[in-house]
Amino acid sequence: MKGMISIIIPTLNEEKGIVKTLKEINKLKIDKEVLVVDGLSTDNTIKNAQKYGAKIILEKRRGKGIAMRTGVEKSKGDVVCFLDGDGTYPPRHIPKMFELLNNCDVVVASRLLKKENANDSLYTLFLYRFYPLFLKKYFKKFKTSEPITGMRMLRKETWKKLNLKSNDFMIELEMEVSMAKNKMKVIELPIPCLKRAGGHSKFFYPRNWKTVWNMRKYVKQNEYCLKDLNVVSIK
Repeated sequence: MKGMISIIIPTLNEEKGIVKTLKEINKLKIDKEVLVVDGLSTDNTIKNAQKYGAKIILEKRRGKGIAMRTGVEKSKGDVVCFLDGDGTYPPRHIPKMFELLNNCDVVVASRLLKKENANDSLYTLFLYRFYPLFLKKYFKKFKTSEPITGMRMLRKETWKKLNLKSNDFMIELEMEVSMAKNKMKVIELPIPCLKRAGGHSKFFYPRNWKTVWNMRKYVKQNEYCLKDLNVVSIK
């Protein structure tokens, strides 16, 4: 597969993680552009992203879903790769994802497929072993192993077909549901479990608890279609 990849990184106060992420991205020998879509960071995220050559897009509204849509609108590539800027997703797997996209609609990177390095620290042990076990009943409704993964790649035309509306963390679950409704083929690539660079995951912030509750309701309303997703997992 040929073409430029637009790597879109939504950020909010990721001054440490963005450095780690961009350093790795800059090592990649691929045709790419890197867009950091920042939602009102109050630390050095923007300054650090500029230092490592990323294009900065200032988004005045907070929300991961908003940042992702803004990133796609501003991107130039025919392929988009979403990547969180907290250091928990290894950019070195982007070329492999690009290769796999030849044979599917969406490539998703999963830390829960093998749980490699999950025992490396208390942080990774909790996030990648205990937390998924706690949500086992919830996760088993999906055909992908990590339905809320923040690392995905797809063609821009596929993104448009998904027609996603969520403004927050819900966007990843909405993407899973929309992929299933559109009967898409998905390839799931295992990636290692990495410790977050700086602070705790925003997913657990009190202001996001309402989103977590809404996720539960959303899955229950849409679980009828999740079986229609065609998933191939690379072991």
